[in-house]
Amino acid sequence: MGDIIGYFNQYIIDKLDRTDLVAGTPVFIGNSNVQHIKNRHPYEYDKYFSEISTIISSPDYVGTNPSDGSISFVKEYKTASEYVRVAVRVSANGKFFVKSLHILSTYNAERYMERGTLKKLDK
Repeated sequence: MGDIIGYFNQYIIDKLDRTDLVAGTPVFIGNSNVQHIKNRHPYEYDKYFSEISTIISSPDYVGTNPSDGSISFVKEYKTASEYVRVAVRVSANGKFFVKSLHILSTYNAERYMERGTLKKLDK
């Protein structure tokens, strides 16, 4: 089925305004998801794959994609000037899986923030 790579916490659930989630809901990553990231986003895989758990547990921004309902966990790495997004989608059987890991352009990140698609988390 996949390995657990993180969990939803109550603060993130509240920020997302998702009543369908409970704190402690696991986020999985399967071999096909890992292969997708490795093949489609090799730079991100090499640089940030080891950070996926941290990005999920301690993002700087979260949001729900209005087109497909996926959940974005975004961490800003200021030293590299990169916004790194982990996209999580619910499967047909109700499990949450990492579907992608990639860099958002600063332009897109700021645009999503302005629209309210990405919400800043207070630390």
